[in-house]
Amino acid sequence: MAAYGGASSMINNYNDTRGPIDRDARQMGTRSLPARPGSTTIRPGGRFAPPIQNPEEPEPWDQISDEHRSEIQDCFHLFDMNKDDQLDFSEFRYALQSLGLGQVSRPELITRFQERARPRADWTPLPTIPNQPPPSQTPVVADLRLSKEGFQAIAAEYLAQRDPREELLRTFAMFDKGGKGIITIDDLRIVVKELGEDVPENEMQSMIEQFDIEDKGGVNREEFLGIFLAG
Repeated sequence: MAAYGGASSMINNYNDTRGPIDRDARQMGTRSLPARPGSTTIRPGGRFAPPIQNPEEPEPWDQISDEHRSEIQDCFHLFDMNKDDQLDFSEFRYALQSLGLGQVSRPELITRFQERARPRADWTPLPTIPNQPPPSQTPVVADLRLSKEGFQAIAAEYLAQRDPREELLRTFAMFDKGGKGIITIDDLRIVVKELGEDVPENEMQSMIEQFDIEDKGGVNREEFLGIFLAG
């Protein structure tokens, strides 16, 4: 889900250097979201823009790109299976995985979940059963639910801390069909088709030629990183 945004970002970066070519139709998942009330932060528009360092707005939600913020909201609604605007722990875990955060350990996830989750509305302690250990008088992880605001805060903190190169390299590996070490015009055709983009052949060829600094017939990892990380 997350990695394919890099294809549109690559196309948009090319358009930014060559002038608008049906740009609005090609921007996928980059709709702007309102800032937190009272916030004056100007957020990066692209997925791979570095976090904003603004001491007056330290919240992670204000430090990540609009595209990442949109993905966080989409993931919450996708994994809120019963549409009650809350996630149980399993839904929370899978939602983070869909954002590319599957490397976070389960104990850490449980801790983060417990920090912000609250008991479900109908929770009450279990009744005591004779000759058995007394039931817990406090909610366990299975009894907790995480609000949308809580999920946004946790996911945004992880994304703000992540090295953008990690996501870029995962994206590069998806584009580089067969692990050749370069993205060729054939690879770009496949990705554009999978995204449902309408990019003329001559524009795709121009993209490769523009970013292929060494004229080797494709874009290597270093050049791919340079497309997005050049400040």
